[in-house]
Amino acid sequence: VGAAQQLVAMKGQWHGTLMFIGQPAEETTEGARAMLAAGLFQKFGKPDVGFAQHVGPEPTATLSYRPGIYNTASDSLEILFKGRGAHGSTPDVAIDPIVEAARFVEGIQTLISREKEPNAFGVISIGSVQAGSAPNIIPDQALVRGTIRTRDAGVRQKLLDGITRTAKGVAAMSGAPSPDVKFIPGGKLLVNDAGVTERTAKVFKAAFGERAALQPAPINPSEDYSEFIVAGVPSLFWSIGGLDPAVIADAKARGVPVPANHTPQFAPTPEPTIRFGVEAMTLAVLNWMGK
Repeated sequence: VGAAQQLVAMKGQWHGTLMFIGQPAEETTEGARAMLAAGLFQKFGKPDVGFAQHVGPEPTATLSYRPGIYNTASDSLEILFKGRGAHGSTPDVAIDPIVEAARFVEGIQTLISREKEPNAFGVISIGSVQAGSAPNIIPDQALVRGTIRTRDAGVRQKLLDGITRTAKGVAAMSGAPSPDVKFIPGGKLLVNDAGVTERTAKVFKAAFGERAALQPAPINPSEDYSEFIVAGVPSLFWSIGGLDPAVIADAKARGVPVPANHTPQFAPTPEPTIRFGVEAMTLAVLNWMGK
């Protein structure tokens, strides 16, 4: 919104058509896909170039960029393990879905350490296990949810196949019915355009000096802005820092992780983070559309 206000106020310094997207459901990686499915580009035209930015746990008023692969592709997993409920004192008459879930969580670790090629990127993290409601009752089902991150289609398929095989295997070990295995596609791999990155990086370096730096390697989170790139909009997506340098220094001094996105301690400093983000976005657009 700040960049839009700034650029409207500077209309005499640029030409062309600007499209600002207030993207919904970014964290669930569904918003961009839904907008495209609703005819975003058919209604308003497809942009010649795109820019986007996201706040992260770096010092405020800094930014990082990289050409090519920027992050990861993501998928979510949902597995419903089925069992037979019973009283906790009679486990012999039950089929314990919690045991199935526990075996599954342990078993998929070897997909990363023993089946995936060691130098290929791949992550499986389980974020939710839901089962039962009382300490003395064995439930009849357990729901496991997690996330998968990859940068290669072959690695992705290997992990999906391995997850399915492991889930069915642990159910068979327990004599349980076959589990329901569901994968929900998330954000696609985000690939920054080399030419757009090079042209924009020159402006960033001129304006911000050492506060604008090349990102040395892709990051692990995913981002659904990639949908616009896949739809044919050459783009640059960059990260801006949002943490007070004192917070980062304190974490390092205490030997604890710097507060990162989606943690309770992550608290970006509004000023100057927002102002810096407005300036960066405005510069990127003017560099492309300036008269």
